[in-house]
Order: sequence, then structure tokens, then C-alpha cells
Amino acid sequence: MLNRGIKLLQRGMLSLSCSLLMVACATADSAPVVMVERVIVQFKAKPAAPEQALTQLAQRYQLPMQFERELGGGFYVAQLKPAQSAAKLQPVLQQIALDPAIASIEADQLMHTMPLQ
Repeated sequence: MLNRGIKLLQRGMLSLSCSLLMVACATADSAPVVMVERVIVQFKAKPAAPEQALTQLAQRYQLPMQFERELGGGFYVAQLKPAQSAAKLQPVLQQIALDPAIASIEADQLMHTMPLQ
């Protein structure tokens, strides 16, 4: 009777281990979705009304962004509402970067320093 209980317990543990391994393998392949909440924009010529310039840019490229603040040096932060996935946003930012009024545009993402090896 005791041997039978041990065998059932071993089978249960083996089944649980296999299930956990399958879940781990399934989630290892799927990369996390990075969401972008803000972009940093630099115009070639400093606009007299940055809020209006960003609003016009947003309308032209159908990107839901609005002026948040000026960083200085001709750079402006615009908030995306709702946040956009980095994968979907990147082609739009590349298209905006080609606009003759834009010097640069990029996703505002936190950078991490990495130690040298």
C-alpha cells in the first residue's frame, strides 16, 4: 500500500514538472512588449508655439501625442495617449524623422548602464 502511494506521488510530481517545463518554454520565446509613453522631438527651427507645432505634427502623422514640456536646447517631450508599443511606434517615428521640419525624434525610454566586463 505504501509503495503504491509513493508511485502515485512520483507520477504526480513528474506530471507537475513536465507541465511547468512546458509553461517555461512557452513563455521564454515570447519577448515582453515594451510600451512607450513619451517621445522626444527636436525641430530644425525653434517653433514660436511648440504646443501648436507638436499638435500639428501629431495630426499630420495620426499619432496620439500632446505637448508635455520643453527640455531645452530645442528638445520637447510629447506624451503619447494611449501608450504605444515600441514595435508599432518605431516605423511611425522613422517616417516622422524624414519630415523636413524635424531634426530628430525618438522614444523617451529609460537607459540603464551596464558594467564593463
